[in-house]
Amino acid sequence: MKSQWLRWMRIGLLLASVAAAFGLISMMIIGIVMVRSGRGLEGYRTVWLVQYNWIGFLAFIVALVAALLVGLVFRRRERQRWSELERKYDQRDGHA
Repeated sequence: MKSQWLRWMRIGLLLASVAAAFGLISMMIIGIVMVRSGRGLEGYRTVWLVQYNWIGFLAFIVALVAALLVGLVFRRRERQRWSELERKYDQRDGHA
């Protein structure tokens, strides 16, 4: 019973993730169209009724992608250093 419940939860999470990705992509397309047509400073209201504009939304997306890339670079660098430490100390102990 529990495994079937987990299966349905995973399917629901997958569907929600796909829907969120398509929603974000459609908002990015709308934002690009609005900025290219010269209406990038026109406002729209979010779900919480906060006034926002399309240039700000696209700037947020650019900042988000930049933060993710920097995070990936730091993670890769940390893994490389960790593996170097493991190689160094495994050789000293005679486990290599």
